[in-house]
Amino acid sequence: MPKRDALAYIEIENSVASAKIALQGGHIFHFEHKDQGSVLYLSDTATFKKGKAIRGGVPICWPWFGAHKIDSTLPNHGFARTSLWEHKVTEALSESETKVTLTLHASTETLALWPYQFSLTLDIYVGNVLRMHLTTQNLDSKPFTITSALHTYLALDNIYETEVDGLEEKHYYDKPKNTFCIQKGSIDFTKELDRIYQNVENDIIVKDAKVQHTVQTDGANMIVVWNPGEVLASRMPDLSKHTKMLCVESANVLDDAVTLSQGESHTLSQTITTQFTDFSISQ
Repeated sequence: MPKRDALAYIEIENSVASAKIALQGGHIFHFEHKDQGSVLYLSDTATFKKGKAIRGGVPICWPWFGAHKIDSTLPNHGFARTSLWEHKVTEALSESETKVTLTLHASTETLALWPYQFSLTLDIYVGNVLRMHLTTQNLDSKPFTITSALHTYLALDNIYETEVDGLEEKHYYDKPKNTFCIQKGSIDFTKELDRIYQNVENDIIVKDAKVQHTVQTDGANMIVVWNPGEVLASRMPDLSKHTKMLCVESANVLDDAVTLSQGESHTLSQTITTQFTDFSISQ
């Protein structure tokens, strides 16, 4: 299995697309349409180290999103994105679609952070579109509640020329301002943006002059939109070229948190369809 620095990864290539998936975090950090361009942003300064989340691709935030509500010493966005996942199988579904399945289960390390038995399964489909299904099953005798997100970094040509469709008139929580608002007009990308849009049941379209991404979500009705802006990005050594990315995250957060009893399961899914008008977007 190939490695990038300290991290082993799975490499997928079929007739239409290629992908790279790190076992740490079950983290797809590269997805590209052949002869076209990169769908996912990966920072030039991203680190591939044990216990360190990769800046770009699709980090998995689980079993909590953001800071832990009670204990601020626990890892931001949970432990799934820095845990070592098991590669179960790679299947060629056709010449143009490949399925990769990875799993994560409770261990001594996870139980020290979160005292529940669980099974977490990630199915990634690499083809004309990128599909991800994250399934949580409660294997404990007690119910538990999770918040989670597929923290997808979409590759762009220029954030300042980007438009987002599908969020008009949606209520959202603005984290930098710590207030709730309603989306009116276009989104201003000239400063830090960190919002949770609520009750989003439609597709989201992100487009600039060179690329258009359509994000479809199942199993959640919250969408997180994030770009650090110039000031915050300058303080993040593992994030380069913040103008080349926008995070659009399918998320079970706030009132959309999921509670599972023993034996119950929940699947959070995201499908990304990308069309290029210029093939110069590459990682």
